[in-house]
Amino acid sequence: MVWRAYSYRIITPAEAGAMTADAPSAALAAEPATLSLTLESRPETLTLVRGMLSGVAELLSMDPELLDDLKTAVSEACNNVVLHAYPNGSGPLAVSLNAAQAGIEVLVRDAGVGIPEHASADDRVQGVGLPVIRALTDKAEFRPCQGGGTEVWMHFAGQRDGRPLFQRPDMAAPDDGFSKHLAGDAVVSVSPIGLLGGVLGRLSRALAASARFSLDRFSDVYLVTDAIAAHTSVAASGERIGFAIRAGGRRLELTVGPLRAGSGEKLRTEGHGGDAPSPLELLSDQLECHDVGGYELLRVVMVDHRRWPARS
Repeated sequence: MVWRAYSYRIITPAEAGAMTADAPSAALAAEPATLSLTLESRPETLTLVRGMLSGVAELLSMDPELLDDLKTAVSEACNNVVLHAYPNGSGPLAVSLNAAQAGIEVLVRDAGVGIPEHASADDRVQGVGLPVIRALTDKAEFRPCQGGGTEVWMHFAGQRDGRPLFQRPDMAAPDDGFSKHLAGDAVVSVSPIGLLGGVLGRLSRALAASARFSLDRFSDVYLVTDAIAAHTSVAASGERIGFAIRAGGRRLELTVGPLRAGSGEKLRTEGHGGDAPSPLELLSDQLECHDVGGYELLRVVMVDHRRWPARS
């Protein structure tokens, strides 16, 4: 067992009210988020969050122990949102991750009932798995959001015994706001572009499974997301890319952007020298590009047409 020195704070609503409206959150102070994920706070969304973390960890060559700590602590914070933030149903859950110079910072935020004004310190974070987060992070803060809800900020050290625990990616580009054009079960913004493939693939496969894709069609998801990532690497309009995934009823819809205007024309024969359809066209049921403010938004729909055997 590795013992860690840590610190945490529970910030009261009164303290939060004394902060200025434009004061940055602890996790958002210096650098743009490497990756941000927005989804609905349903129990199955924990699988998506863990898949996102695994995708980032693979691309950053993250130390396995750090990844385990990250998954467990972030899962505890997200599970608290699922169980306690929205007593009458579900609501938005946002997770932002920043691979910073000093380590990994994660912010989990909801728009739910928030921290009670007069509760004790332990009550204010009831259900958040405070002992677990204490043990696995170096620093943590729990604070109410302006306008309602709660945010949990966690910091994980990036070195152990002088050894780096992950490969820091290139500097993340600022959020360009393009995600407002995206909607789905999961909406993601990522920078640099090289991180797209692992995250898109893992989230798409998780949602394809929930949409009851057959094994053959599920395998096609690998090829389609790899083709999208390869196209995006040369067609992205900047250093940040967004995507959304919607799934249900053996149907998977992916939207990705912003891409350079006109880049979609290459999709139908890309990778085959113009002599044959690309894998993306062969394996998708719909393949479209839409103009959005002078940029392109790629939309790919996959449907599993296989008939499932009737249950006896």
